[in-house]
Amino acid sequence: MEVLTRVRAASRQIDFGVATTEAERAAILAQRLRVYQRRGYYRPGVTVDRDEYDRHAIYFLAMLSGGATTDAILGSARFVLGEAGPRFRYPCRHAFELELPEALRAIPLRQCGEVSRMVSERPEGIVLGGLLTPLALIQAVSEYSQRHGIRSGLAIIKRRFLRAFASAGVRFHEIAGARLIYPVDGPASPYFHRHLDPVVPVYWLVDEIAPAAEQAIARYVDGRSPPPSPPRESTRNDNESATNRQAGRGQQA
Repeated sequence: MEVLTRVRAASRQIDFGVATTEAERAAILAQRLRVYQRRGYYRPGVTVDRDEYDRHAIYFLAMLSGGATTDAILGSARFVLGEAGPRFRYPCRHAFELELPEALRAIPLRQCGEVSRMVSERPEGIVLGGLLTPLALIQAVSEYSQRHGIRSGLAIIKRRFLRAFASAGVRFHEIAGARLIYPVDGPASPYFHRHLDPVVPVYWLVDEIAPAAEQAIARYVDGRSPPPSPPRESTRNDNESATNRQAGRGQQA
């Protein structure tokens, strides 16, 4: 793991950075599947979650260390870099028909990436604010972007997380006029369809998001006006099972 951001919380150290080993990547993919299953975001029977972006994506993870318990992955995210050429499409374009805003059209594809599949979990006995892990993952992505000349990004995010990040001072820009086109029979259709907490496509600029995330984490760690946890979902997917309603504490942005 290449550590980009380090946070002290709950008397433990949390490292955020880029996965550098096959074992780390495998653990991230396993966590992603586990959290999606717990949240009921897959159609029944889905046991494998892979797509054409997984092979070349950059993976970020949050690793909890120190203390008496075993080290654990608290969260992870996938970062897909843009590629020049007419055949490349960002992952969000498989779910939404949209026009990139002017702020992004002026930026070369290789200087833009998409954050997707961000998930977080809280191990038993560890008390952490619900937004700390996503915030620090965003900061790690921003740090990586600044080091590699990446200026902007895209994401698909639940509206409740969009509001929670805004309350913490971290503002993503919703892409206006986007139309949901994800297939209703797709493997992750419950994440996109039949849900009162809809997903929306957003974009972000590194120069805006990096200092905002850093400041939000500093306030949280210092105990000054901690950012709010994302509100709990009051309504689940129509087809989510009773088992999924009771299982786990995984979150997916």
